[in-house]
Amino acid sequence: MANYIAWNRALILYFTSGLQRGKRVYLSVEDEILELIGHKFHQKTEDINWADDFCRAVREEVIIERRINLRQLQGRNAAGLPKGVAFLSVMVLAANNMVDEEEISEDNYFKRLRAILGLPTSEDGRPPGMKCGIKDEEPLWHEWNNWLMSSGFMPSAHRGRGGRTTYINYPISQSLLRRTDKNRLVQLFSEKQWTAQWDAMTLFAYVRREAQRLPTHLKQLLTDNRERYEAVAESIHEVYQQWQAEGRPSVIKAGVRNWSRNIFAGLYRTEDPFFGDINYYPYPKQVRGWELSSIKIQYGETEKELTHERPGWYLPLESSLNINELEHGTKYPITLQCNLDSLVLPARNFWILIPDPDDRDTGVYATWDQPSLGTKFILLCKKQLLPDINRLRDERLLDWSGEPQSVFNDSNWVELHQCMVISLAWNGIFINNQELKDALQPSVRLSISFSGGLRVPQQNAWLEGYNPQVTVFGFYPTVKLQITRLWDNLPIFERSQATNTPTTVNFSSSGDYVVKATCGGESTERFVKIVDWSRLGIEKPQHCEITPISSGNYICGSVIQSISTQK
Repeated sequence: MANYIAWNRALILYFTSGLQRGKRVYLSVEDEILELIGHKFHQKTEDINWADDFCRAVREEVIIERRINLRQLQGRNAAGLPKGVAFLSVMVLAANNMVDEEEISEDNYFKRLRAILGLPTSEDGRPPGMKCGIKDEEPLWHEWNNWLMSSGFMPSAHRGRGGRTTYINYPISQSLLRRTDKNRLVQLFSEKQWTAQWDAMTLFAYVRREAQRLPTHLKQLLTDNRERYEAVAESIHEVYQQWQAEGRPSVIKAGVRNWSRNIFAGLYRTEDPFFGDINYYPYPKQVRGWELSSIKIQYGETEKELTHERPGWYLPLESSLNINELEHGTKYPITLQCNLDSLVLPARNFWILIPDPDDRDTGVYATWDQPSLGTKFILLCKKQLLPDINRLRDERLLDWSGEPQSVFNDSNWVELHQCMVISLAWNGIFINNQELKDALQPSVRLSISFSGGLRVPQQNAWLEGYNPQVTVFGFYPTVKLQITRLWDNLPIFERSQATNTPTTVNFSSSGDYVVKATCGGESTERFVKIVDWSRLGIEKPQHCEITPISSGNYICGSVIQSISTQK
């Protein structure tokens, strides 16, 4: 049995481990996740229900004489972790327990929360001792959101628009797939007899086509609020992998998810600066929630251990892809790690490659994410998609520079360079490839970007005195830009700002800041850290970039060497 502190830490690690910076985090707690986390405690307790153990630990921490007391959960612990995440997870678990047809109201929600906390369900309203949201649980949500931003992630929990759902919207906004949703998805997979090894976004496009046949809550996940599409797609993909691993049953088994699954890879693109040769490499993506110390794959005739590169990603594999592997995908068996089967590069009709989010000047492009507003990207696609892509350009939704450029000699693949989304008016446009539209259509109306200054490697921070410029990308002409210093909640900058134009901000001292842009009822936030010189350390390079220049010779940094010299 685990105590509250252990559960709190384990939940934070599960929802952030293996996740790349800039991703939006949903605290989507469900029984299966609690079972998976519980088994990682390695306690010799037989037949324990870890979801029940989690609820017991929270009850022991927050209920005193049949009343809820959250005062001891405010703020962060000695390790810098927010102390209230386990209680917030109980709140999300209550939202996940609501059935599809149930009205979203305070009475229905708090009835579910009371049941989890072992309090009388015959009464209405908030549990005894739980004050109005602004005084009790809302500060816990703010602390969680601030910690996520300071760690390089995007928060997703937010208030409702008013009325009696103002505060219960925090946990409801975190609830993704419920048990009834999963069973209906399994029915859909079986009806359609889907067997392909699709990645998350490809599967999501196929499921969206069937949205009108699905229950209300699941249909809303597939059609409303594009910001959460990626999180929903990942959740659906997990159900799909489990369904396949269990032999495609009619109902997904409850309990711990101990089935074998795949690691999926994207593409990593390099271009020779002298000869212009383009190569693509498999780029393995880490599995969210899995703290994996060692993974080895069968790589040709040898074993290859995957090496951590950055949050969310392993280093690219060393051998570039050939046209057949790009066309049909490829698979590398995993030879050392339980419950993982293969590293899979899926077969796709297109890939979106964006500049390195940590350093856009390197010239390296990869499939890190969907392109944010204001980001120019490379679209790698099969030629048969060009009519759809030209349609998007004719409708002034997408633009690019130059003509499509062939990739590999006499192949069916082309690259479009300097692509950029230039409009929000996508809803009335229909093209043959729905997956392409889903991938390109922007999920937000505003985004914040930092550029210039001196970045501190591996810290998601800038040096004091060499601050970044702030640009708000969007389709509004102006936005309200506000920058707040976190430690004393003091606004240091507040004015109307033109979009798509860099602005210089004087971050007066080192510390943590939140940059917020607001317009037309839409808002977005990003965290920025300013550090002084004393925080700098020597970073050991993770790998050396080697550029071949002639037979047997290469450039590494400022040094020209031969392969024989290296050996």
